[in-house]
Amino acid sequence: MNMVARDFTEQELADHFGPAAVVQTVPCNIEAEQALIGAILVNNSALEAIRIPLESKHFFEKVHGEIFQAILDLKKAGRSANPVTVKSSVSMSMIGDMSVSQYLARMAREAVNVVNAPDYARAIMETAARRACIMLSERMTDTAFSRELDISDEFDALRAKFDEITQALNGEDKGHSLADAARRALDSTANAVAGRGMVGVDYGFAPLMNMIGPFLPGQQIIIGGATKQGKSTLIEQIVAGAAMNGHPAWVNSAEMGDEELAHRALSRLTDIQAWRQIRGKVSDAEYEKLETARRNAESWQERIYIRSESMTLRQIRRDVMEFAKRNPNGIAVVDHIGLVERDSTNQRVEDAQFAPVVTKALKMLARDAKIPVIAAAQLKKNTFEVADKNISKKTYQAAVSRRPKYGDIFGSVEKDASHVIIPFRAEPLLQELEPAETSDLHAEWENIMDTVKGKAEIVLALSRHTNWPQRKEVGWNGPKTQFEDLSATNQTRLF
Repeated sequence: MNMVARDFTEQELADHFGPAAVVQTVPCNIEAEQALIGAILVNNSALEAIRIPLESKHFFEKVHGEIFQAILDLKKAGRSANPVTVKSSVSMSMIGDMSVSQYLARMAREAVNVVNAPDYARAIMETAARRACIMLSERMTDTAFSRELDISDEFDALRAKFDEITQALNGEDKGHSLADAARRALDSTANAVAGRGMVGVDYGFAPLMNMIGPFLPGQQIIIGGATKQGKSTLIEQIVAGAAMNGHPAWVNSAEMGDEELAHRALSRLTDIQAWRQIRGKVSDAEYEKLETARRNAESWQERIYIRSESMTLRQIRRDVMEFAKRNPNGIAVVDHIGLVERDSTNQRVEDAQFAPVVTKALKMLARDAKIPVIAAAQLKKNTFEVADKNISKKTYQAAVSRRPKYGDIFGSVEKDASHVIIPFRAEPLLQELEPAETSDLHAEWENIMDTVKGKAEIVLALSRHTNWPQRKEVGWNGPKTQFEDLSATNQTRLF
């Protein structure tokens, strides 16, 4: 159409695209921009043929960006986009030696077949990506030389921008119809019926699997719990069960180090308490038993990757996205959200306000990474607090019957969860209420304690996929710090 890119001064090139652009041609494709706009003006269905998330900012020529945005706005309003309806949205009065009306009419007159629209859109997106890379490279250089910028945060931001460019080029932001999703869902069901694999992550813990099934890609699962209630234990069993079933796991455990987690895992496999391992209180035979267990478990334990330091949300996102690319059938865990490191934007946010910030970010991470994300959360401190200081038999009965609810989780994080799961053990609550042995209440306390020893419950406090609340009684093996399936005939398989 005999139009070339408008001239830039050397200063403009340097300001917008960096010094390198002064001596090199800035990537652009004016012909593709004109051809695409012309095709859409003639046939608006060309817009639907574009399979990548093309936006007005991707056009090199400012006027083309304005025209494309006008087309999008008209389409959104349910109106036809043509040279007459579009021209009033263009700020320029002249384009070269042509008026806006003449320019639009000429693009429409010389329009190519709508079939080629996706190719032109792709060409526009690719040159936009190249220009973005030029600007990012300049920003990277500035970061490297600056002593004022936080280099870690800056590189995380640059990485996120590069990911955004890649996703746009791959068309990952483009939505799918419900019909497409239904076909994929039914294909998954057919595969499961035919025994060709379960959809989602099979974590192998039957009491929970029977309530909610496998964890699905994109789900965020909140596992809440008070101190000594077993939330970390349940997470460890889920992670181990998933790894045994072939699902790799990424774990951020800022509360316990990797060696402590390993001691606890070996304890479940050998009946040798973790505290004895740590203190060296084991016989030669027991040490050999531990070594044998370690070797036998190595095949599935190698699927579990542990980060035991406190991490920011940006660092967690970066790690999990990279993990998910290598392990699309994996699972990610953050234990717990209260130990997520704050970055500069959240330094002054209260704990109760920061908690939902974390879970919202983890929910988006689960969707973007397309894997389940488990987040551990603390219950409010007063959840099991005894209001009546006059201890009586009713006090003990209340401790046993009090079931935690999703509203008991600190920070109101349940709104971002697909499931909220809370393990509950009455035994440690009663232990804190033990009366003096000389008290008349001690016999009553012992009777009630006998009913809860070695027992626990897995409470499904909220779910967006099944009926709730539900609870399932399970066993509690104190020496192994392990929940057990009471209905299982063989308890030798440890999770």
